[in-house]
Amino acid sequence: MTGMERVLCALRGEPADRRAFTLALSLYGSRLSGCPTREYYSEPVRYLEGQREVVRLMDPDIVFAPFALPFEALAYGGEGIWLDRFPPNVRKPPFREHGQVRPLGDDLLRSPGVAYLIESTRLLAEEFGPDKAVCAVVTAPVDLPAMLLGIETWLETLLFDHERAAHLMDLATEHFLRLTGACFAAGASFVAVPVMFANLRLVTPALLEKNILPELARAFGQAKGPLVYHHGGNRILDHLGLYSNLPGVAGFLFDPRDDLAHARETLGLGRLMLGNVNGPGLARMQPGDAYASVSAILANRAGDRNFVLASAHADIPFDTNPDTLLAVRRAVVDAGAVA
Repeated sequence: MTGMERVLCALRGEPADRRAFTLALSLYGSRLSGCPTREYYSEPVRYLEGQREVVRLMDPDIVFAPFALPFEALAYGGEGIWLDRFPPNVRKPPFREHGQVRPLGDDLLRSPGVAYLIESTRLLAEEFGPDKAVCAVVTAPVDLPAMLLGIETWLETLLFDHERAAHLMDLATEHFLRLTGACFAAGASFVAVPVMFANLRLVTPALLEKNILPELARAFGQAKGPLVYHHGGNRILDHLGLYSNLPGVAGFLFDPRDDLAHARETLGLGRLMLGNVNGPGLARMQPGDAYASVSAILANRAGDRNFVLASAHADIPFDTNPDTLLAVRRAVVDAGAVA
């Protein structure tokens, strides 16, 4: 079977020759190809070369477009940070005040960082499709204002200035739909959306139900392809029932601390679940420990056809031992077919 066929089997709840799996190896392609990170995150061809090495090493069923959300904020201005062995970041939010934020329209897609994301997606789809699924990653519309203004300013606006919050949500939803639409047009199979500002550890229940969830539903319902709700660095099991009926969401990627058996009880049969390997934690694991950890997750989900093994959080760290990553793949292969 091809990787895409395995992913489709998981989506449909059908048997497969083995469990579909992926790791967030966006950054790791820089290490494998020996390309400096600044060049890697500036030249789509260099990114493609890195992902060729990822496929050669791991043969995952899903390949990732650049996991580089800061490029979305940098499209609005501001200064980027380039560090060896890390993805690019933003030195500080582009704006200090709400009134400075203006929609970019088509200029969003022409900004250097966003154009890089789209072209990298296109090259991956051209190279690996239809044998492998291609996953693009886009900032959630409820999170983009935090990237543009800072977390504290955005939270304060949500709580106390509903008119400006609504204006920023409109801008963020337009941004989200424009960018996800471009990713799907470039050949992305689905888009993963890390969501932070839909978690009750950050926002109140009233804010979540009256403001955040309706905005997510509005944006997700207009997306031009399937979305994966990414945990965004937080546990989502406690609130999963609130998210489960969001339109356009093909599956949920869980935090390593989320209990997958309880998640299945909440979602019911037939919904796609992904997770919940601790991606950054692999950098601290010996191969044997990684094999045991992944085997335990696979044993937990042995009878679950609608499950894809995937790493949680952001990128696998640059310094992760390749033998540790290969141990993850070996555990998947050794687990055998999905009956």
